[in-house]
Order: sequence, then C-alpha cells, then structure tokens
Amino acid sequence: MYQALYRKWRPLTFDDVVGQRHVTDTIKNEVKNGAVGHAFLFCGSRGTGKTSTARIFSRAINCENPQNGNPCNKCPTCRGILDGSIMDITEIDAASNSGVDNIRSLREEAGYSAAITKYKVYIIDEVHALSPGAFNALLKLLEEPPEHVKFVLATTEAHKVMDTISSRCQRFDFKRITSEDIYQRLEYICNAEGIDAEERALRMIARAADGSLRDALSCLDPCVAAGKEVDTDFVADFLGQSDSGAVVELCRAIVGENTAAAVACMDGVSARGRSFPTFIETAVKALRDMLVSKSVNSPKSDFSPEESAELRDIAKGVSVEKLLYSIKTLSDALWSARQSTMPAVIFEAAVIKLCIGGNDGSYDALLARVGELERKIASGEIAVAAAPAAKKAAAVEPPEPEEDEEPLEPDREIYAPQPEFVDKIKAKWPEILESIMSDVKFVLYSAIENCTLREFEGKLALTFPDEGFAEFRIMVLDDIDYLKGLIKRLCGMDIGVTIKCDADFARLPQMKRDDPMDALLGLPITEIQ
Repeated sequence: MYQALYRKWRPLTFDDVVGQRHVTDTIKNEVKNGAVGHAFLFCGSRGTGKTSTARIFSRAINCENPQNGNPCNKCPTCRGILDGSIMDITEIDAASNSGVDNIRSLREEAGYSAAITKYKVYIIDEVHALSPGAFNALLKLLEEPPEHVKFVLATTEAHKVMDTISSRCQRFDFKRITSEDIYQRLEYICNAEGIDAEERALRMIARAADGSLRDALSCLDPCVAAGKEVDTDFVADFLGQSDSGAVVELCRAIVGENTAAAVACMDGVSARGRSFPTFIETAVKALRDMLVSKSVNSPKSDFSPEESAELRDIAKGVSVEKLLYSIKTLSDALWSARQSTMPAVIFEAAVIKLCIGGNDGSYDALLARVGELERKIASGEIAVAAAPAAKKAAAVEPPEPEEDEEPLEPDREIYAPQPEFVDKIKAKWPEILESIMSDVKFVLYSAIENCTLREFEGKLALTFPDEGFAEFRIMVLDDIDYLKGLIKRLCGMDIGVTIKCDADFARLPQMKRDDPMDALLGLPITEIQ
C-alpha cells in the first residue's frame, strides 16, 4: 500500500527532526538524565515537527533500550507505540474534542496506571481550540498530575492558550524551517528514494513551502507521481510559479532601467499562466537578497548559489536607496492588487515605474533618485566637470593712485530694494513654514527653510545657492501650487512663485567715487536681469 512521503519519512528520533535542535537537544538531555517534566507546550507554525517530536518523546521515555536520549525503535514497546497496538499513548484532536466532557473523560482515564508502558502520554493537538470550560478542567489535572502521566500540548496559536495552562508547562517554540534545511532534506529523501530531481526544482519547492517541511513533502509527492524525474518546468507548472531565472531577469531589468525587458518578463508570466502575486513576492525576496548583499558578505538566501551570485553581481549596479524604494513599491503593489479587479495592471505599472525611474513625489522616491545619482557619480558613470580655476592675478604692481584720486572700493554686490509684496511675505514667512510642517511636508520644509526671497519678473522667487540648486529645485518643484495657495491664504495675495539660483541675478559694475553718476549710489537701483 502506497504511503505518502510525509508519513513515510516522518522522523523517528530526535536527531531526525529538522531545524529544531534547540528543542530536541533539551528534551534528549531531560530523558537521558531522568529529569522529565510532567507537561510540555509545543508552539509553532504548521509542518515544523511538533507532533512528530511529541511521538518521539512518548517512545523515548518508555523505551527499554534508550540510545543517548533517543528511542531505539526496535524494542517491543517502541514497536507497539509505532504500530498503535499499545493504547497507553493517546492522541487527541482538540479541534474536534473541545468540550468539557471530553476533558473530564480524560481526567478519569488518567487516574488509572499504564497497562504496558512506564508512562501514559496524552498528546493534545491544536490545544488552543478547547473551550474555556475544557481549559479549566484540564488546569486541575495539570496542577496535580498523577506520577505516571505526561502531557504534550501542541498548538499553532499559542496566544490563545490560557496563561494558567502555559505557566504549568515547559514551553518550546518551534521555528520555521529555513529553505536551505528543507532543500537538504528533500535532496536526502530523493537520493534515498532513487528520484532524479533538479536542484532548482527542489529549491523552488523549498521556497514555496514557506518554512513547513510537511508542505514541501506534500508538494514533492505529486511531482514524483508524474514521473521519476522532477524538473524545474513541471514544478513551476504545478505550483503556478515562474522559474526563479525569470525573477533574476526582472531584477536585472529594474536595475538597468530596461523597460522592454521588464515588460517581456511580465508578459512571460502571463503567457505561462503563472501567478502574478507569487511572481512579485519572489521578486521582492530577490531584491531583499540584493539589498542585504550590499551590507553582508555571505547573506542567507532562498535561491540557488548560482542565482544568489548573479543577484549579488546585479546589486553592484544599483544604490541601496533604489533597492529600498523598489521593495516598497512592489510591496505596495501587492497590497493594492488585492483590492483591484485588474491586479496584473497594478503589477505591470509598478514594474514600469521602477524601470523609468518615475518620481511619485514621495520622500522615498526622491531618496532613490538622489542615491542613484550619487552612485553614478562615484562609479564614474556620470562625469562631473571640475570647477573652473580662478584666474591668477597678474604679477605686477598695481598703479599708484593719483594724489587727487580716491582709491576704488572693493567689489560689492548691489541688489535693488525688494517690492512691497516681498516684505509682506517675509513677515509671514515663519507662519508659512509652520503651516508646511503641520501639513507634514518635511521635504519641502527642509528645502525652503533657508532660501532667500526675492522678486523676479513680478513673481516671488525662492533663490538658492548655485551649488546644489538642481537638488533643491527637484524638492520644491512639485509643491509650487501648494505654496501659491498657502501664500494666498496667509498673506492675502495671489502671486506667482518661481525657483531661481543666485547666478540668475546679475551684479552691477563698480563705479568710481568721482564719477558724475556718483550720486546714484545712494538711490534705489533696479536689478539687472
């Protein structure tokens, strides 16, 4: 009779349990030292080995020939427990036996000594499903348990277990099994079963299992049934996923801002009938690996070593800020797609936005663009012209001024007095900045906090230093209409707003003191544009 792989390969000793050494080593030592508690609470997500560990424990404490804390699985007691012929080991599904009468019946049975084994063991699965009355009935039994009874409570929702119950148990939290551990176990089973499986196919199953070894084996079963060879294409078709190679190509297209290649990847997902959400989730994991690889030498990854090396190589051509923005954009698309009737359009729009370097006006988008500029400048992809060297003064002595001639004053910049509307806005400027902060426009506030207010062609000019002007302009550009409305509301004037740099304002030539126009120096002079 055929037996499912997850049943056939259920661990038989503590050493066989995958990824839970912190639990199994502790229980092994308790069994070996004869210091076993009366109640255990096993918590963790599905497929992490809670029930299997409970069954191993029931054999280990009753084994006639224990092997370093493990059951021998050969003595009559172990064999009887394995084949179910010994009734002293009882498994209860609390989801279907959640009433107080079921626990009262258990209390009556627990009072009798074990018929064959040394200890009676009660394994209560999904214990969180018990009713309040059943919990209270169980509490009394846990407070004063018979010496010959051991309890193992298993749950996937530990927060639903009463504190009075969990405080009377030794609690063990089972971790989600890593993809690498699942892959190694799948590889071991395939070798033992004579199954020819591609590495990428097994890694795809391990990644889809999401920390559950049982789910991975349940997925491997039908793949094996289709033939003795488990290849990547069949696993991708069975899971409705795209090959991880397509995910790598999408990441390459996003980093290289190759819109055509990205759209081709998305079209391939649609043509093969793959799941768009699963594909984008895998892409987010790949971007995460790229992000971590820029800070950690050997990051853990769900992808094959070759794919991981390829992702690390792609990550060299992108900034951390762009990766952070890409992860956020695709994660937001996953959330939006759940609410949309056209999720494919949401995903394609998000991918295209990342490829064209779109700016949605958010702070994250601005950081991504600035980060990319900094990276390109640092890597030499963008050449930055050096500032022109100052002209060296001629190495000659300046002419001596004539006795009746006054020396020229040093050069100075002369600006015309500003129109009345500029002064009014300057008076209200602190109030304007305070309103900007209240509206949570931090990028705009940081940009204009120290700008200079001037008049330019009848408009209010926000003037910035020449150095960094381009960056300031990007930070303010999207909020021009917002500023105009704010000035109209607080200052009562409908006036245009423009952005200028200091170089836009010309400087007046210096005049000598004895010039006939000398008197003009004390009079208002209009700025030269």
